[in-house]
Amino acid sequence: MSPRAAKILKRTLVGGSLATALGLLIAQAEGPEGIRILAPVLALFTLGGAIEAARMGPRPPVSFPPIFLGALAGIVLVVGPVYCPDCFSSCWPVDCSPPSALLMLGLCAGLVAVITALASLPQGVAALRANCLRTLWVVPPLLALVGIFSELGRSGLIALIVLSKVGDVAGYYVGSAIGKRHPFPRLSPGKTWAGCVGSLLAGIIASVFCIRGGLLPEPHLGLLGAVLIGALLNLASQAGDLLESAFKRHAGVKDSGLLFGPSGGVLDLVDSLLLSAPALLLVQLLLLP
Repeated sequence: MSPRAAKILKRTLVGGSLATALGLLIAQAEGPEGIRILAPVLALFTLGGAIEAARMGPRPPVSFPPIFLGALAGIVLVVGPVYCPDCFSSCWPVDCSPPSALLMLGLCAGLVAVITALASLPQGVAALRANCLRTLWVVPPLLALVGIFSELGRSGLIALIVLSKVGDVAGYYVGSAIGKRHPFPRLSPGKTWAGCVGSLLAGIIASVFCIRGGLLPEPHLGLLGAVLIGALLNLASQAGDLLESAFKRHAGVKDSGLLFGPSGGVLDLVDSLLLSAPALLLVQLLLLP
């Protein structure tokens, strides 16, 4: 077996194992109590992503990177109402509508940005800007998954992961097989036009199956709505992957971490969700009943 084939096989095995474990976890998260199972897991992923993002930025003069403060603030705001709804003035994310979910996502982003900025002041303007960007990139999107589960349920969360990862996997294998031209040679040398188009088509097809299979509600525009949902979420996923590549390129690292072996770190695993999760909240507001 060639080194390239061995790498692809390892990536497939690791990715398949992680997908199976996540599927089993989501299968247990059913009904109103399901969010209590998922919330701490998402909080751990958020902290893990914050750790990796902090390592990709300027080293702070203190042992507690400012991005951690933003991550902890976001976790308290989003996960706190799950376990102690009476302690918070807002009921989100225990019971929310799409507009209020988007509003609370914006408030969460604003809060973590302000806290991160205040903690970054001793490092200077450049570090302040870098810390705020990395915090907003990682924390609110991952915590938005709690709101998605609250509003769309277990099936909606499964649909988001499927639509984000099917395109990711299809793009990887199509690009590896027939990809020749590279649209982003400096930012992401491994990406090809063939892979991007293959990812988009796979995302659209998966969207139709997700809606026909009942994972997502029937959209207002019927089949056209299903195609639009698949295309929008796939493009958001691909943009999320490119955004992570930009952060890694700027930091001079190949992977965000080593936690998942050939698949990289937490951010390498969830990069496509960092833009597709907020996009699904917007899609729900505009295209879903």
